[in-house]
Amino acid sequence: MRRSFAPFLAVLVALGLSGCDRPQNTIDQTRKDISTYKANPTDAGQAKVEADLAKLDQEIAKLESKGKSDEAAGYRSTAENLRSDYRAARMMRAMKDAQSALQGMGQTLKEAGQSIGDAFRDSASSPSPTAPAGK
Repeated sequence: MRRSFAPFLAVLVALGLSGCDRPQNTIDQTRKDISTYKANPTDAGQAKVEADLAKLDQEIAKLESKGKSDEAAGYRSTAENLRSDYRAARMMRAMKDAQSALQGMGQTLKEAGQSIGDAFRDSASSPSPTAPAGK
């Protein structure tokens, strides 16, 4: 009977341990997704990171509801650090977007200035119509 109980116990321990490190798995995935977002900031990447952070919050809340407040506090601290990294990545994306917009606007103004300059040069070089004589 002892042998038949051992596999059952091993399965219970494995299930218990896999549940304990679930927030850690989410933390690892969130770090990976933030890194991907930093390298290539897309709307899809942003949605993925935000979903990861929401999932992590839920997992931390479950720990707190089970009375594991010390463990939850450690994960909450890590979650806040991840949020800081994510905010920094979003700020970099916003600055790059603003820079691109300014460069585009600058190019448009440059082209408009060249067009106006070309129009003045064309009008200055073309012969002006003469007024009718004698009137």
